[in-house]
Amino acid sequence: MHVRDVRGTPEHFIETFHDEGPTDMFAAMQAYQAVGFDGVMRPDHVPVLAGETGEAGYTMLGRLFAVGYMRGLIEESAKVA
Repeated sequence: MHVRDVRGTPEHFIETFHDEGPTDMFAAMQAYQAVGFDGVMRPDHVPVLAGETGEAGYTMLGRLFAVGYMRGLIEESAKVA
């Protein structure tokens, strides 16, 4: 599963950090827990942070933030399940 969030419309959107878009990521993780999802999960398309270079959507600092955020969501949703 690729975890990402965006703001805007399908024709004109910007990628957001995983905690800044309109999607309730905690509710999404709870839903994945509820159906027993046990596959691969990875962050996808993060914004580029100041000072980073590289391909937009795949820079290291944004991905590190996303992995930590996702880990926290997974752990908390497991507690509620």
